[in-house]
Amino acid sequence: MKRRILLVEDNARLAGMLQTFLESLGHEVRSLADAEGALLLLGQEKIDLLVLDLKLGAMNGVELLQRVRRNPELKELPVIIMTGVFRGEGYARAAAKLGVKAYLEKPFGKEAFLEAVKGALAPPPVKRELFSMLLDLYHNGKSGVLQLGGGTRVVLLAGEPASFSSPRFVPFLVAEGHLLRSDLEKYPLSRPGKLPLCEAGLLSYDELQEQSRLFLSRILIEAVLQNQPPQFLPDLGAIEPPLTPLCLPRLLHQAAKQGSDRFAAGSFLEKAAPLYPLRTQQYYRLANLLGLGPEEIGILEQLGQGKKVREIFVPGGTARQAWFLDFLVRMGMVNLALEPGEDLDTGFPQKMLFNRPIEEVVEVEVQAMSFDDLVDEVSDSIDLAVGDTGMAAPLSASEIDFEQEVQRDYAAIQNKNYYEIFGLTQGNFSFASLKDSYFSKTRQYSPEKFMQLSGDTLSRAQDVLSHYANAYNTLSSVIAKERYDEMLNANVIGLAGRQDDALQARIQFQSGKVFLEMEDYNNAERALQDAYTLDAQDSQTSAYLAWSIYKNPANHGSQVALEKCRMLLSKSLQMGRSAEAFAFRGWMLLDEGRDGLAEGEFQKALKLNPQEQHALGGMRLIRERREAEKKGLFKRIFG
Repeated sequence: MKRRILLVEDNARLAGMLQTFLESLGHEVRSLADAEGALLLLGQEKIDLLVLDLKLGAMNGVELLQRVRRNPELKELPVIIMTGVFRGEGYARAAAKLGVKAYLEKPFGKEAFLEAVKGALAPPPVKRELFSMLLDLYHNGKSGVLQLGGGTRVVLLAGEPASFSSPRFVPFLVAEGHLLRSDLEKYPLSRPGKLPLCEAGLLSYDELQEQSRLFLSRILIEAVLQNQPPQFLPDLGAIEPPLTPLCLPRLLHQAAKQGSDRFAAGSFLEKAAPLYPLRTQQYYRLANLLGLGPEEIGILEQLGQGKKVREIFVPGGTARQAWFLDFLVRMGMVNLALEPGEDLDTGFPQKMLFNRPIEEVVEVEVQAMSFDDLVDEVSDSIDLAVGDTGMAAPLSASEIDFEQEVQRDYAAIQNKNYYEIFGLTQGNFSFASLKDSYFSKTRQYSPEKFMQLSGDTLSRAQDVLSHYANAYNTLSSVIAKERYDEMLNANVIGLAGRQDDALQARIQFQSGKVFLEMEDYNNAERALQDAYTLDAQDSQTSAYLAWSIYKNPANHGSQVALEKCRMLLSKSLQMGRSAEAFAFRGWMLLDEGRDGLAEGEFQKALKLNPQEQHALGGMRLIRERREAEKKGLFKRIFG
């Protein structure tokens, strides 16, 4: 079949030879020596194939190729590259990213050129899409071997990639700097496979596993983007260790995201614009396996709202994210319906969707928790033998002594300021003496003795410990101590507990922050709860109380405590946007594995305060996670 071919080559002798050869094949050839003229011709005439030299005049072949690909009418034009300068696999991969059909390094032979031309002009073979094939294998839980180009074999176990063998793996390690060619020559591998790299001491086992996983991710994403012809053999055969299992839905999402710059968003949106996207049951089975970012989760939020596709993806805004809806449709997670409807139910029990918008929890009042509340909370698991007088047996002498000690301590703290409680003054104060006195007074209040008390004695013991903790919290914090000294000197805080609630709330707040820094989360939670009780409308207090509850190991695994944290942070942000509240919420999301949403919260925090340490730490952790995967999962495969 006769085709129109544009040949762009500034070497007149080579251009003449190639033109003669192409015309002998029955093609019509236009030959030009400059990129400017070629660009003009491409805009005027229909061309079936562009044969392009990279080293031209004012405009080189690379720039011409980029302009061709930016033109919607030329983006599918087959291109063959010829070059004598830009040599190597890296250039070839970069050219392939721009849709180049063949990359010929000069000098090349007639057979190689003929094969390149035939391949570029040949109609695309009718073949099954690799993306769909992998998804079918995953859903059906098939095991076997996927044959890829270059002699690479990928083993699938129950539908997921689990191992591979490839002659490209060692060159990959060399190219990435994990192996030296000189070491390979000096310490040749004793047998085929990957484990001999560890046996020879060239890689540690952990490093081999990590690099194997990155390589497997890279070649599969590359194969999906290039839509390599799939060949699946149900017979497993030999499995080359180590096993490096990957999550296939997550890998397909990464491939779709990396190929988004080549996704034809315009044509997709033109077809899908009048349709309604609705979640399927498959959505709920796969959603928790994906790692989504804020923009993608923002799109999820608009599904099932009675909106058409054209209302979700506005030009110049989220239109560039249309690839994500296409991905959801291809995964079977979303249907595009002609009429609005309801999302399908999960069809199975599901506690949480990790990739979901942040919920604003309806505010409920947080009540202070007393010691009695704590006893009620665990009473179901404790068998209490209570007699007529409230005790299982008469008090022993030691128990009577402890009750008397509580009464003496309670009397001793009356009408005393925080210094006097510990036998100190502002003049002789030192942190060492404070610490010694505090632990000396509290050591006798052991949990065993405390649980023996009841009635008024128990209430007074609680008051004594509360006074000790408040006094220690305040005096151990430099900021709180200075403020306390100011109030003492100004007679704002008097004796016998005559206090201004707002000022005392600030003292408790500062004390709680100090204990958070010391990672003493029990005392931090107590101090901040006292501050919250005194001033429940302070946004900073709400935020830090939520953080102290969340960080306290005693609350781990408690859904009630977690919901209380969420409510407090939502309340804090309703009262006033604070960097700390955003940062704390970011860490909670990060711990849930919702890195994309967590990053959004950290960014909000840093916008309010660029030096917010919790947000900086969270962003640093996210960057470290991405850095660990950058050579595979998040690396551009042609970079």
